[in-house]
Amino acid sequence: MSIDNIEKFEKPEEKTEENTSKKEAFESLDLDFFSDISMHISVEVGKIQKIFAEVLKLKEGDIIKLDKNVEDYMDIYLNGLPFAIGEMVVINDKYGVRVIDLV
Repeated sequence: MSIDNIEKFEKPEEKTEENTSKKEAFESLDLDFFSDISMHISVEVGKIQKIFAEVLKLKEGDIIKLDKNVEDYMDIYLNGLPFAIGEMVVINDKYGVRVIDLV
C-alpha cells in the first residue's frame, strides 16, 4: 500500500521547560545532509498464505481475507525493518496511517 502526501496531525504538547529545551535543541541541529537520502516505507495491512494453485485462480473482484481486522494496528517498515505501529485513518477520502508507537 502506497500513501502519498500524508497529512500529519499532532497532539498539542503541554508547555514545559523540558519539552521547550528539547524542541530548541532539535531545531538547532543541522540536518541538511540528510535531505537527499531515500528510504522505503511500507505498511503491512495483513497477510495470508495461499498455495500457488489458489493464487492462479484469483480473478478481478475476488476478495482475499487477511489475518487482521480493519481496526487492528498495522506494522510499518522502514527499508524492510520494523519501524513503528500505526492505525488506518481516512482523511479527505484518502487513506493514511497514523503512527501510534515507534518500535
